[in-house]
Amino acid sequence: MMKTVIPARCLQIFSIELKPGSVMEMYRSEKVSKHITRIIDIAGVACYLIEGNDDACLLDTCCGYGDLKAYVQTLTDKEPFVILTHGHYDHTGSASLFETVYMSHLDLPVLEEHNRKRSFFLEEDRKVIPSLKNITMADLNPLMRETPMPLADGDCFDLSGIHLQMISVPGHTQGMMCALLKEEKTIFLGDACGTGVFLHEPFSSTASEYEKSLRRLKTFEDQYEHIYRNHGSFISDKDILDNVLECASLIAQRRDDHHPVTMYGKTLFEAKRRVSGKRPDGKEGNIVYAAEKAG
Repeated sequence: MMKTVIPARCLQIFSIELKPGSVMEMYRSEKVSKHITRIIDIAGVACYLIEGNDDACLLDTCCGYGDLKAYVQTLTDKEPFVILTHGHYDHTGSASLFETVYMSHLDLPVLEEHNRKRSFFLEEDRKVIPSLKNITMADLNPLMRETPMPLADGDCFDLSGIHLQMISVPGHTQGMMCALLKEEKTIFLGDACGTGVFLHEPFSSTASEYEKSLRRLKTFEDQYEHIYRNHGSFISDKDILDNVLECASLIAQRRDDHHPVTMYGKTLFEAKRRVSGKRPDGKEGNIVYAAEKAG
């Protein structure tokens, strides 16, 4: 399916008051390639500005601290539409500032739940991210009040000269999407595959279901050479997919390390035990899961 981007009002636009200079304090950016700019918020979460000749897309919108739209306007004179890889707060936080937003409707319950728990997530993040020490709820953007445009597996967006294809990878959430920038042989994994994929919410798949999704994602391997993520180092080698696949398989077979960790006020388990945030075997890729997701 080919989707040509046509501006369509799907969100209510809000205005917020910001302190002088706060936009530049909340965000920084780095040019990744001819068409890609990585934008990183004060919490260390990234989103990606992807620009074609005449059109632009913002892939995710970070946590919602400060006026992301104003910052994007310092980087491009194009008016970007937004694609949300999934409904979690750290990817949807500034979506309300943009006119046109796409997201899989499978993640509408996720979006609703994370919007409801925004203050909880901020308090949890403040415990572990020093840069958020002075951030309050007043620094967060208003919530999205309208339903995003639907996004489906195989949707392809024409950005006037480059093409962004969506790939469904249920696991972290049921509506989780990766984006493949065909001309640059680049894939944006979102949270579909990474150094510590969470499978602990009611919206998450079991390990065996997630394994099936990753095996389908592997069929696209010959179409990309570069991997970008939204957290941590932001860049991975292609073997991260095999490493996370191995973790999912081990969990499903009850042969993983099953190492307990406390996150978000509950006990979860690492498929591979980490020491100082890294696997002792030097491999990149892991799953953090709730006991009920081990099936």
